[in-house]
Amino acid sequence: MALPLERTLKREVVIDGAPYTVTLSPLGVKLVRKGFRKGRAVSWRALLAQAGADGDAPDGADPNGEG
Repeated sequence: MALPLERTLKREVVIDGAPYTVTLSPLGVKLVRKGFRKGRAVSWRALLAQAGADGDAPDGADPNGEG
């Protein structure tokens, strides 16, 4: 069972050898390169709208093909 996202959650990922901080919040997701202040942010609503516009995954489908 999934838990609701009530607080901000931060994790580090490495993309092409550069560390980034991913921040998940109830408002959306933000990706910032470590050591920098500005990054890219997108709201959950905008992310869903973009996925629908691209025709990625139908509602309820796992984009990774798992489960």
